[in-house]
Amino acid sequence: MATMASPSPDREEQANDWQQRAPAWTRWAGTMERMADRFNQPLLDAAGIADGQTVLDLASGAGEPALSIARRVGPSGHVTATDLVPEMLDGIERRAQAANLSNLSVRESDMQALPFEDESFDRVVCRFGIMFSPDEGKALSEALRVLKPGGRAAYMVWGPLEDTTVFVVLQSTVRRFLGDQSPPAALPQFRFGPAGSLASVFEAAGFTDVAEQELRFHPRPEAGSGFWRPQLDMSFGHRIRHLSSEERQALDATIDNAFEMYREDDVYRLTAHIRIVTGDKAKE
Repeated sequence: MATMASPSPDREEQANDWQQRAPAWTRWAGTMERMADRFNQPLLDAAGIADGQTVLDLASGAGEPALSIARRVGPSGHVTATDLVPEMLDGIERRAQAANLSNLSVRESDMQALPFEDESFDRVVCRFGIMFSPDEGKALSEALRVLKPGGRAAYMVWGPLEDTTVFVVLQSTVRRFLGDQSPPAALPQFRFGPAGSLASVFEAAGFTDVAEQELRFHPRPEAGSGFWRPQLDMSFGHRIRHLSSEERQALDATIDNAFEMYREDDVYRLTAHIRIVTGDKAKE
């Protein structure tokens, strides 16, 4: 019989926060799809996603990597996309229907209290989600519980903030524009930036054969293209939604100017640093 955890006490607060962000994530899902795929494929490879598997995707957001997983596992496999926010799940369902992916279902779910039976999935995947969990140890213990023996979990997180140009520029520029003189708050996205920090949580939760790999990307977006708008909206929209149209135009111009220091000819030379941590559930 399954031993399911009680819901997280922080669930309502988290859900309310992400509910406010959901429209931005859904709005930019199509625009971000190509960039997302550059992250998705290494994660799916690390997880060992293959035809016919049953896969749980945690904190699915606007639908990636769940949609990519559905394509890879094929008609004989299945992916369950989960999120705290029903509005996110509605968007995923619409995207899956548009892509004719009938092997994808959605489920409102707190990763710290998964509503699934023990040993339900071949793989558990989480892309840029575990850093928002108030209790990452509990979340990983739940992932281990719902994995089948011999199954694998694969989680993707950001490396250090200073290695990811877009976040560095946006955070500093938004703070200056808003006149924020307080010490900069640590962005939760980068909780597991230090090497080994997430791997140690995997090990403490009981995973075996824990491994970590680094990925470094070097995006070259076109100068003046406004490539940063989706990330601004998704990560900082809650801080700037009160701005008037004139103030927003001024902020946009300020951000464009801030990226000029990275310009080379007609492109910006940027960096992004990512970690993938994998762990297996011991075979019986």
